[in-house]
Amino acid sequence: MINTFLIGCCYYPEHWEKELMIEDLERIRSLGFNCIRMGEFSWSMYEKEEGKYDFSLLSQAVEEAEKLGISVILGTPTAAPPKWLTDKHPEVLCSDIKGVVMQHGSRQHHNHTSEIYLRYCASITEAMVRHFCGFSNVIGWQIDNEFNCHRNESHSEADDRAFRVWLEKKYQTVEHLNECWGTRFWSLEFNSFSEVTCPRAIPTQPNPSWVTDYYLFLSDTVVNYAAVQTKMIRKYMPQAFITHNGWFDNIDYRKLTEECLDFLSFDSYPAFFERNGLALGRNAAYKLALTRGCSSRYMILEQQSGPGGQLFYLLPTPLPGQIRLWTYQSIAHGAVGVLYFRYRTALYGAEQLWYGIYDHDREENYRSCEIRQITEELGRVGKWFLKNQITPQVAICTDYHNASVNKVESFAPDDCKEIFLALNRKNIHADFICPRDDFSKYKVIIVPHLAMADTALRDKLEDFAQNGGVVILSARSGIKDLNACYVPKKAPGIFRTLTGCSVNWFTTLPAYETQSVLFDGKEYPVDCYYEMLAEEGCETVGRYTNGFCKDQPGITKNGNVYYVGFYCKSAADLYCDLISQHIDVKEPISPDLEEIVMGEVRLCLNHSNKMVEFSGYDLLKEEAFDHIPPYGVVLLKNKE
Repeated sequence: MINTFLIGCCYYPEHWEKELMIEDLERIRSLGFNCIRMGEFSWSMYEKEEGKYDFSLLSQAVEEAEKLGISVILGTPTAAPPKWLTDKHPEVLCSDIKGVVMQHGSRQHHNHTSEIYLRYCASITEAMVRHFCGFSNVIGWQIDNEFNCHRNESHSEADDRAFRVWLEKKYQTVEHLNECWGTRFWSLEFNSFSEVTCPRAIPTQPNPSWVTDYYLFLSDTVVNYAAVQTKMIRKYMPQAFITHNGWFDNIDYRKLTEECLDFLSFDSYPAFFERNGLALGRNAAYKLALTRGCSSRYMILEQQSGPGGQLFYLLPTPLPGQIRLWTYQSIAHGAVGVLYFRYRTALYGAEQLWYGIYDHDREENYRSCEIRQITEELGRVGKWFLKNQITPQVAICTDYHNASVNKVESFAPDDCKEIFLALNRKNIHADFICPRDDFSKYKVIIVPHLAMADTALRDKLEDFAQNGGVVILSARSGIKDLNACYVPKKAPGIFRTLTGCSVNWFTTLPAYETQSVLFDGKEYPVDCYYEMLAEEGCETVGRYTNGFCKDQPGITKNGNVYYVGFYCKSAADLYCDLISQHIDVKEPISPDLEEIVMGEVRLCLNHSNKMVEFSGYDLLKEEAFDHIPPYGVVLLKNKE
């Protein structure tokens, strides 16, 4: 749906003097921008009184943008309901797990289940879409803003009612619910669905099946909430695309995308990582890849352009070159549109410290100059990024349901992110896929700690391995059913024949013990939990080095299927070394140089503050180079 590379910014005309609007939009156009996002936080201005709509200021901004050839993405304003609404209907407010009601005063203080609030959301969305459906430059809509950013749970009465409906639809009878949840334990049996509530503050640990279902329910409430608005946009503007800016907790983004969006988008702020260490902005690749797992092509609706911050923190200011670096990082991982947050820094409100392209003073600065360089480059080569994209040979297979189970049973923290980042540092790029996706385009599939699985996935992995693909399963896989209850089978449960091994003994890692695994002549430390394996047709390729399990199997291989019987958050490079035995891996030119092949072109991103010795012809600057400067970017023909 995007046939031109979109580059622009977020603009809030309601924050500035009306007299500045035309000048602001002309300056936006002079930056080389062809798109702006507006409108997502102004419900109180659009509807000062119930049912009386006024979109005049936003209309003027859209009209002036059209004259300048600027496309517009509008946001529905439902993340911040007006005071008159919450005063009239306090039941739309969300509550925390202790029952404390969130009050008016910031944003996202509503819940997603209130039928009253859903009706108001439908009304304001319909009014907006009907008003702007005749504007030719309104090309798309952003639903709400950053679902679950500030609170990702709600425990209000409306949530309890909706949860009961959701459970009854899933289980049909309360007897079936009791059976699936195992409520006989600790006398938790329910006599009717009306007795069930969302989880509350309790003395000790809750029933894990209850909480897992609650996480699934929370995601479905977001999907339903989005669908209310999507329905209105599809009705009046079927030609416009619909997106949303993730990525936050308790949302199945794959389901949200498939049911409500044309594509998912992301808000990228690498300085959140950079404040913790040099070159850690590279770690933004993790959520870029998660977004790509939902939409092979997506947008960055907020790209960092200044030292963002809230009242209690301030991120580091991007150094010269970093905005350009982060922009191309987003593009390299799949973005076909980038909007900078924001045009100008607000003078008031909770985000006075969230700096944009221009500071409070509106004067030109090195950031605006850097962005002009980016837009000039994209004017020449943006077309390449529309037709060329990253095509990893490796995929990490997971899903929201399993992630929810891992979050409930959290004594062993998932190392999925660390595995991805370790691969990324070796320029082994990975996609995120779910069990129902096509496996055939990959050479290696990593299945990390997939507690719940079915025979369909097992058979699919077996076929993949028999056809030459490499499968890597890891500890605590195949041990639970879909209700988050343990299966009465020896681990790894459903994967036992696939892996050709079983778990003979397991333990968490006590403080007094150090454990590691020797694989291919190198030792890798073990984190938090490990399993001693028994061979059942497989071969042992990695053995433990210490304690009771010394010299016992820790990594096995059954044909093309590996089983890694431990968590290795601090040694995730094990996966890099294992994978490098099966695919060609080029040693990085420099530890902080990210190289990404995108069809006929290749992007090289220097995330460090050191020069990298490297030569070639840069298509961005249209000149030869003999080094990449700190935070530098070069684009090469792939043959180089």
